[in-house]
Amino acid sequence: MHEISVGINNILKDITIDFISEEAMYLARKYGYAPYMVERYLRMLGYEEALKLIESFENFRKRIAILCNYLRYDCDKLSKKLENMNFVLKNIQWCNYCLYIETAPSSPSIGSTHEYLKGYYYVYRDQASLIPPLILNPEKNSITLDMCAAPGGKAAHIMLLMEDTGLLIANDISRRRSISLLSHFIRMGFKSYIVINENAIELVKKFGKEKFDYVLLDAPCSAEGGIMFDPSRKTKTSIEVLAKLVEREIKLLHTALQLVKRGGRVVYTTCSIAPEENEYVVTKVLEHYDGIEVEEPRLNYWSNGFTKFLNITFDYRVSKCIRIWPHRHFMEGYFICSLVKT
Repeated sequence: MHEISVGINNILKDITIDFISEEAMYLARKYGYAPYMVERYLRMLGYEEALKLIESFENFRKRIAILCNYLRYDCDKLSKKLENMNFVLKNIQWCNYCLYIETAPSSPSIGSTHEYLKGYYYVYRDQASLIPPLILNPEKNSITLDMCAAPGGKAAHIMLLMEDTGLLIANDISRRRSISLLSHFIRMGFKSYIVINENAIELVKKFGKEKFDYVLLDAPCSAEGGIMFDPSRKTKTSIEVLAKLVEREIKLLHTALQLVKRGGRVVYTTCSIAPEENEYVVTKVLEHYDGIEVEEPRLNYWSNGFTKFLNITFDYRVSKCIRIWPHRHFMEGYFICSLVKT
């Protein structure tokens, strides 16, 4: 492994799209997008499917998801209690202790029931957030790091998978956001954790190398996969801002791979559908490492990563990474990649 040196100018040279088609300009004006984003969709998916993606953002049916705290309460009993309050719940096929709300009553809200306040479940705005901890799959009594943990949904799921044993270090640079994380952990009755507030890129200086069995990196990103929740994302991220995000994501993943033990697993995830933040980032980091394997996903319900975009050929192994598309999978757009240090 060599130290990573990245620069905004080099990244911009790689990711800048040199030509915006008339089709992209038309769709960008019609739906209110930055033109480069629509051109990217056209080149990734072709016109017909790109249009389906854009329309899925416009007409997305939001499905609030529930993570049952099975360490504290029986999930079948929880489901019956919520159904008695007129919540209509559906099972999630790839997570047997997870549900989504088909319809909800006007009152109470899902975040104000006695069961919620007692810590029997966690509420997510979408099912996709449940997937990265399932891919991480931490064992009992392990030492696990969540590098960018607030507001705490994925960290709470990790705690369940570890059965509240071992130790979870839940880090977030924001003290304000960490208050939410801590309140959820207290509400749900977890004990095997420490919450810290550090710049995640600097964590090697705090802990040293190869200290963790598992590392989750839910990287701060453009959130382009969540346009249905925040339409400002259609224009918020200029190509220059995107390059800065990519630079930080590369540094964060480099740090994660230094922190994990040999034989340990790093899961890199973003709520972005941009290849620049996903396959590009993983490829750039893999260039600097020997002995890193990209794992086949434990769950195979979703799409694969791209191996080429624009004039860039990515590391062939990123085809094993997971892509979640709103128009294909009816969830928020996500990217998930599992890496093992051999």
